[in-house]
Amino acid sequence: MVVMGLEGKVKKVLEKYRGRDLSFTIKDGVVFLYGQVDTYDEWIEIGLEVGKIKGVEGVVNKVVWKGFPEEKIREKEERRRKIFEENKDKTVGSYDVLIIGGGVTGTAIARELSRYKLKVAIIEKSTDIATGTTKANNGMIHSGIEAPRNTLKRRLNVKGCRMYEQWARELNFKYKMVGSVWLITPRTLEKYRKYFPGPLYTLILKYVLPYVVVLKAWLNGVPGVKVVRGSKIFELEPYAARDTLAAVYVPWTGIVEPYEVAVALAENAAKNGVEIFTNTEVVGFLKDGERVTGVVTNRGTFLCRYVVNAAGLYADEIAEMAGSPEYTIHPRRGVIVLFHKTTGSYVRHCLAEIVLPQHPRTKGGGINPTPNGNVIWGPTAVEVPDKEDVSVDPEEVQLILTKYSTILSEFPKQKLIRYFAGVRAATFTEDFVIRPAKWVPNLLHVAGIQSPGLASAPAIAEYAIEKLAEMGLELQEKPEFDPYREPIPSLRDMKPSDIEELIKKDPRWGHVVCECELVTEAEIVEAVKRGARTLDAVKRRTRAGMGECQGGRCTIKIAMIISRELGVPLSQVLKEEAPLFNGYVRGESE
Repeated sequence: MVVMGLEGKVKKVLEKYRGRDLSFTIKDGVVFLYGQVDTYDEWIEIGLEVGKIKGVEGVVNKVVWKGFPEEKIREKEERRRKIFEENKDKTVGSYDVLIIGGGVTGTAIARELSRYKLKVAIIEKSTDIATGTTKANNGMIHSGIEAPRNTLKRRLNVKGCRMYEQWARELNFKYKMVGSVWLITPRTLEKYRKYFPGPLYTLILKYVLPYVVVLKAWLNGVPGVKVVRGSKIFELEPYAARDTLAAVYVPWTGIVEPYEVAVALAENAAKNGVEIFTNTEVVGFLKDGERVTGVVTNRGTFLCRYVVNAAGLYADEIAEMAGSPEYTIHPRRGVIVLFHKTTGSYVRHCLAEIVLPQHPRTKGGGINPTPNGNVIWGPTAVEVPDKEDVSVDPEEVQLILTKYSTILSEFPKQKLIRYFAGVRAATFTEDFVIRPAKWVPNLLHVAGIQSPGLASAPAIAEYAIEKLAEMGLELQEKPEFDPYREPIPSLRDMKPSDIEELIKKDPRWGHVVCECELVTEAEIVEAVKRGARTLDAVKRRTRAGMGECQGGRCTIKIAMIISRELGVPLSQVLKEEAPLFNGYVRGESE
């Protein structure tokens, strides 16, 4: 028997695309693809096929397709070169570790590093932390059953899920371990139904498939998973689909507001000495031989000993600028619909209907409660060529409403108050990439952190610190490290007597600005003190504008408060992207 090497396996995959001008090279387990195809879908398909090959550690897909935005890419590179030349000689500061990216991954790593005697900074190109993938997912803390075996995803998901209770206790964000219920219905194996006589089909669904799921949970290290049948299903979920034949109950599943987690991590990291620079875009690197000595941005150069690339959708661009391109990010958009809080009584757990075969690029989505009482449906999974494409088509909303309606026997879908999209940062190997860069010895890749990245975040942070230590970073514990963070007090959570006392001390507690979510002027002022500079930044910290009217009645009032507190004209207070402000956020305020 001939054992085919990696080169032969890649050749075999590309042979399927005869007539296409394709070639490849391999370096240290990374496959570089070149050539041209007709469509973006082909570009995705080829990358994923090569990424599945055992032994491939990364796929850098330099194939172009008809309509490839070559001019746009050239303009971006030219703009970066110009900013690089203008700022490479301006030193901002010197750091032991510089983290690129202020999502939940970057802030988690920063908070973990703040335990040690190190000078650490986060640089984030947007106006606030948690503005990318982190802000636009369903907030589910997955148990680890869905992640494929023998992947870093599975290992860190199972561990990270168990760490959330302590995180929530220390950082004071809302976390509920609600568990999940996976429904098995006549639709579960619809594609294969013709192969089984009627009674056998039902028996397989009721008595075989549930235990297959339990076995997978056991193999993945997720304990306590149970099979539920009959009336017990509806004791768990009264509005579950009436034709449900069996269900699998997973106790470990939790829910959070993802942006709240990132804000809490950032605030605690800053409290422990981490410096956070927003509106700070990376445009290039200074190097001494193979090692990075400085990261050049639109603010100037950050000198550093180690760099963590946690740039999410832009991690591949950062890797290439640094001189260690090892993967390509292919953006995957997911649409979510959000319902009014009055729908909260219809759903007790995270709910999903098992449908096989699963979509190869998503765990399938479902119906989830949120910590604040809303219900969300989704997300979808659509490959898109633009990393900034968070558009939502009416057809996608209708698809969600149709697809997930089978999960519940009744639900007031007319209570939909918002829909939105986020973009996942997937690599072609479809696993987390957390390793020292192959060709830059002081650069750590933390990339490909798509779902279940949120659930894995605590474990990702620990794992990243282990890798930095292996790379030579000395870790001396800091005795003054404080793991606790106090959230902004919320009127919604207070007793009437406490509210009266606060109003006596500060009348702004009596001025409700957002009626839907009962957010006061005092809370908005505190959010600004903690670094909020835009309407959406205030929203993520206070929920102002997240209610039924979606900011229709309070937006201008919030903008006026931000304008007053920052001392800037009202015209400069924007929804998300805002002009640069002087300085940076350190701790709660400067």
